[in-house]
Amino acid sequence: MTKPAPKLPIPQSAAACTAFAAFSVSIFVGIASNNPFDVVLTRALVAMAGGFVGGFLVGLVCDWIVNQEVARVESAMEADLAAADAEEVDLDGLTGVDVLEDEPGSVASRAVQTENREAVGRRREKNAA
Repeated sequence: MTKPAPKLPIPQSAAACTAFAAFSVSIFVGIASNNPFDVVLTRALVAMAGGFVGGFLVGLVCDWIVNQEVARVESAMEADLAAADAEEVDLDGLTGVDVLEDEPGSVASRAVQTENREAVGRRREKNAA
């Protein structure tokens, strides 16, 4: 059996990705606009902090949505299993058992086999030996 992968928290992942994107874009835009190094770095750090907060909030919303959907799917699966179990159990409590309602004589009459000539010949040879 394989060990399940550790769950990666959605809010922290979204916050980190958003913060990195905001920092990267701020650095590239600041360099392209010929701003001084200290201004570029300060604005990039502020953008990174803002991106982390915004990404964390978006991640919380996404995490809540995922948890709600998982709960909905699990409850639907449990309801389907309960319905299948209810259909499987009859009033007498038997499950998967076919009850013969024929009279014993009619069942025995169907069980009689007819013999063909080869079978009769082999039986006579067996009895003669």
